[in-house]
Amino acid sequence: MSFPAQSYSDAVDVIVPVYRDLNMTRACVESVLRATPATPFRLLVVNDATPDGDLAAWLAELESDGNPRVLVLHNARNLGFVRTVNRGMAQNPDRDVVLLNSDARVHGDWLDRLRACAYRETDTATVTPLTNNGTLASYPVFMEDNPGVRPGDAATIDALTAEVNAGIDVRVPTAVGFCMYIRRACLEQVGFFDAAAFGRGYGEENEFCMRATDVGWTHRLAGDVFVHHRGGVSFGDASEGLKAKAGGVLASRFPDYPAMVAEFVQQDPGCKLRRRLDLARLQASPRPRVLFVSHRQGGGVARHCEDLARLLADDQETLVLEPADAGWLQLRWLRAGEVFRLYFRMPGEYGELRDLLADLALSRVHLHHIMEHPLAVLRLPQDLGVPLDFTIHDYYSICPQYNLTDERGDYCGEPDEEGCARCLALRPAPWGLDIVAWRMLFSRLLTEAGRVFAPSEDVRERILRYVPGAPVRTLPHWTEGSTGAHPRRLEAARRGGQEVVRVLVLGVLNPAKGVYLLEHCAWDARRRQLPLHFVVLGYSEVPIAGLDQLPLELTGAYRLEELPDRIAECAADVVFFPTRAPETFSFTLSEALETGLPLVAPLRGAFPERTRGVERVCLLDPEAEPAAWNDQLLASARGRGETDMASEISA
Repeated sequence: MSFPAQSYSDAVDVIVPVYRDLNMTRACVESVLRATPATPFRLLVVNDATPDGDLAAWLAELESDGNPRVLVLHNARNLGFVRTVNRGMAQNPDRDVVLLNSDARVHGDWLDRLRACAYRETDTATVTPLTNNGTLASYPVFMEDNPGVRPGDAATIDALTAEVNAGIDVRVPTAVGFCMYIRRACLEQVGFFDAAAFGRGYGEENEFCMRATDVGWTHRLAGDVFVHHRGGVSFGDASEGLKAKAGGVLASRFPDYPAMVAEFVQQDPGCKLRRRLDLARLQASPRPRVLFVSHRQGGGVARHCEDLARLLADDQETLVLEPADAGWLQLRWLRAGEVFRLYFRMPGEYGELRDLLADLALSRVHLHHIMEHPLAVLRLPQDLGVPLDFTIHDYYSICPQYNLTDERGDYCGEPDEEGCARCLALRPAPWGLDIVAWRMLFSRLLTEAGRVFAPSEDVRERILRYVPGAPVRTLPHWTEGSTGAHPRRLEAARRGGQEVVRVLVLGVLNPAKGVYLLEHCAWDARRRQLPLHFVVLGYSEVPIAGLDQLPLELTGAYRLEELPDRIAECAADVVFFPTRAPETFSFTLSEALETGLPLVAPLRGAFPERTRGVERVCLLDPEAEPAAWNDQLLASARGRGETDMASEISA
């Protein structure tokens, strides 16, 4: 590629087109003037005939200040964003330019770093910094707006970026126009923005970049500069329409453009820039750093970890270590708006994981679950010299069958060691341990832990039968409170005795969660022609025999935030828990209690203590026959209280 023979100035013009929003514009201009680059620059503020009187008055004050670094240009009439930018770029034909949106803020020697990136390679045409809101330049979440990054955070992030990504950039298919350094040599060769096609804005920088690419120029994302960008200020409600129009023009002129961007997004070479910055931010945080160790099965364990991280967000930085693909562990930053992830192959990279956590000055390890983890993970508290906390979510610490069920999904009754050995012969424990070695391993963990939390008294008592010396305290899981769901309840006087009773079952079904009991209840209802219809708000992990012949429907998976509406849509009359395993807490029980509906569940596990004093709850003998469960569901839905089948025996 050949360059024009003209020599160019070392000075740079920073061009800020303005039209409205005094506060944002003022913050932008003041950030440029407060910054400390060594590169000589002049700030060109181009007023596109603003209708905002306050903004016009402030621009007049800015102009009258006589600051030699500031030039205010006024369009006699509104020219639109692109013509306004072109006017600024034409002001000094021997200078590189930076196009800076009026809703952006810069810090420190930002301009020096952008310029250094622009001249690191001879073919660089444009440079874009990292930002909170800039599609392919977005941080921490790639290709998205990041509202959690506040303007007040930007100076710190920019300083960290300058340190950890010093001199590092990646090639990108296009610049992003909120803050775009353009070399004058490229402008001379390629020309300015196409005002005829993109007069009001959006897409003009992409079209310019593609023209530059066609003649051999490249574009860079500077990993060592961060500029805060509010976004959406310049075009307001017209943004979506302008985007659509610009996309059409780009696709017609450069058919390969969408594929180029898609390939970049898929490969995401900028990930290395963002991860280095993530680590730096974690290390720089004044909050203690705590590691949660958990499984990847989701459910109540994941929910509790997320709830804890959110509740403690002002007090600690929470990391979570989980299994990923076979042989890999994933380390995540468990804070809203963060996507930091690192992967470690086990057991070979245990040392790298340990050293990274040591570099982060981890303050403690909180063990939630180690299903699918290598045994080496249990060494982390000792190797790092930090205390251990332990939350008991199920019975994994006393039995590899974490829910205390046999191969059919029924409660095993907690037999002696010989009985456990027979079970493990059919379903071996991880790591090749027998039941004695398994319990010795977890007994040591539980007794050496500084704090052990059980979500119910039933769990605490069961664990202490096996590990009498464990410092277990009962601490129920935190829940959000009301789901806001108030399904209509059956009123016998209004609906009549022959109306179908809709029975709500919440969550994912499997043998331990009572899928077979539910199946048998549905068959009993069909045989006896009972007015019962079962609605599972969730799905089953195992097939249900004859599902199409039963008064039973599965609605499918749901997101937690959808739950109030989904419960209301079910129009249920009673909630049923067919669970066979002794529940340790049950988040779905919390959700069911919030509905105000009658509830039928087994007299086992956490159910008795969690429903104590709630009159609309009926607890039955867990071993009751399907017919007894159905009779109770009808009685509860119709407000008749407990049937004779209700039992007060404990399991």
